[in-house]
Amino acid sequence: MNKRLPFLLLFLLCLTLTACAPKTEFDIRGEWQYTMIDSSGNTYDSGTITFSGTPEKGTYLQINIYDVAYEGAFTVKGSDIQLSGYETWGGTVLDVNTINGNWEHDDGANGTFQANR
Repeated sequence: MNKRLPFLLLFLLCLTLTACAPKTEFDIRGEWQYTMIDSSGNTYDSGTITFSGTPEKGTYLQINIYDVAYEGAFTVKGSDIQLSGYETWGGTVLDVNTINGNWEHDDGANGTFQANR
């Protein structure tokens, strides 16, 4: 048996898994304006959120209307986005200029959000 065969098979498996993984549809890196609405329908927070890293994952810097900064991490798979940090956000990248979804805070506050470039 050829000694290179196991390495070749491993390489082909890695290529197959990479090709089958969901690709990020949009590059969200850069600055966005966001608004968070709580479950009562009131504005909970708004400000800017800046994403940096790769299109699939990285960090964000959120600066709210009171000029308080929060940092966290994001991941994007296909059009699904997840943010973890001060709050947990989960949503959908609708197009190059729009993200929306739900958010939840450790104290039980929750609601929806929208972010626009």
